[in-house]
Amino acid sequence: MSVSMHARLPTSRLALSALLALAFVVALGYGIVLPVLPMIVERLAGSTDPAFNARQIGFLTAAYVAAPVGAAFLWGKWSDSIGRRPVLVVGLIGFAVTLAASALAPSLLVLYIGRILNGGFAAAVGPTALAFIADTEGGADTEGGDDRRTRAFGWMSMASIAGFLVGPTLGGLVAELKLGLGVATAAPQAVPFFLASGLAVAAALGVWFALPGKLLPGPPAEASKRGSSMFVPGELRLLALAAVAAAGLGAFEVGLALRNVELAMGPATLGLMFGTCSIVMFAVQGLVFSPLVKPVAARLLVAPAFLVMAIGLAVVPAIAGLTEMLFAVSVVSASAGVISPLLAYWVSRISARSQGMELGIQSAAVSLGLSVGSAAAGLLFGSHRLEGAAFLAAAAAMGLAAIASLKLPRRLASEKVEPFAVAGRSDSR
Repeated sequence: MSVSMHARLPTSRLALSALLALAFVVALGYGIVLPVLPMIVERLAGSTDPAFNARQIGFLTAAYVAAPVGAAFLWGKWSDSIGRRPVLVVGLIGFAVTLAASALAPSLLVLYIGRILNGGFAAAVGPTALAFIADTEGGADTEGGDDRRTRAFGWMSMASIAGFLVGPTLGGLVAELKLGLGVATAAPQAVPFFLASGLAVAAALGVWFALPGKLLPGPPAEASKRGSSMFVPGELRLLALAAVAAAGLGAFEVGLALRNVELAMGPATLGLMFGTCSIVMFAVQGLVFSPLVKPVAARLLVAPAFLVMAIGLAVVPAIAGLTEMLFAVSVVSASAGVISPLLAYWVSRISARSQGMELGIQSAAVSLGLSVGSAAAGLLFGSHRLEGAAFLAAAAAMGLAAIASLKLPRRLASEKVEPFAVAGRSDSR
């Protein structure tokens, strides 16, 4: 007989370690592609047209992050029904298989299919892992519950950042080695893909043995708790802000890769920039989610972070030097590192749905933003004399988001987060 989340079972160290490992691996699998994607597209498409290649890079990135728009909600709903562990294992195995298949893609069309499927399986991992943490860690009515859940959310985000740090750096170094040796084959580009695929299989095994197998979420909160709307007050604003922040980050990632090509800095330099981005995010989140900053105080950081991100994006088109570029990258990544996990935490706190479904909805919103931002950046860079417009448009969106989030601290402070904000809370009745 399955054990319900009515009995609070705090996340064990072994289970949390397995969740952190899977977050790292999935981020590594995504980031490892970015430095080598321009070369892969040029080889498969047989084109040296910068505009064509820029569009394909943007669309390929958008294809990966767009897949979770529909899949994340379904994965979340499924995990609410059968449990978190089987969904995580299936997602990781599927992620491993499609990642390896992408490395062997014989054509651009097959690469597109591989990236879509890869993103679809990745969508099963993040929201389900966060839902497991939300299920097992206490909430507002449990002593220290808010702090534990906030820290765990922050650690998950930091694990993803660490994977994103290793991925582009590894991909860039392998590509640079290939160029330095003058090797004509694409085999060196495929090695990191297979490495990430193997790590995903190992992470799946870790999840299978570390997470409890007969632990199901409790029944979702009563619909009457939500009133007449599908969303609790403030939830739509949080989801919209999460989508906008993701769009800015997607435009920044694709724009940075294409700007690197434009400046002829090389894949190793691009790996360095993405590595700097990840290190800064890691450090900032380590501070924001440390015991020095209380969750209720962290909500004050959202609007300033959006504003800082807007400024950082706006100056990138005017920068050509590596030192200045690294500084701008640090500014953007620091602000993005604050925004995303804070919004995820507050969506989890105020939601009246089961955690799997809610975090699946949030993942879909984030994926939609990433896909729009990535595709828009590719299109703008693919148009002559509009390369810098990708960064400027993203900066304008972040500025509007900063204005929209000015009243967020007061709205969240006024929210009376009931015990049913965590799925299956028996004292919510």
